[in-house]
Amino acid sequence: VACSPHHPICVSPPLVGGDAEQRTAFAFVGLLMLFLVFLLVRCFRILLDPYSRMPSSSWTEHKEGTERGQFDYALV
Repeated sequence: VACSPHHPICVSPPLVGGDAEQRTAFAFVGLLMLFLVFLLVRCFRILLDPYSRMPSSSWTEHKEGTERGQFDYALV
């Protein structure tokens, strides 16, 4: 049976669906795009307010290494 455009059995495959490999590739690219958007939003939030995520003890109670006793073995 020859396929003609008007024959009901001969239907062209949909352009949107694609085969399994194409759908998998589009899903992977979509997940990468979501991850990229997430990282961009996170980076911009850190750039706009860099000290909100940092615990206050790491920059208010700063001590030198010798005051904490880490360098007791250092040569004088």
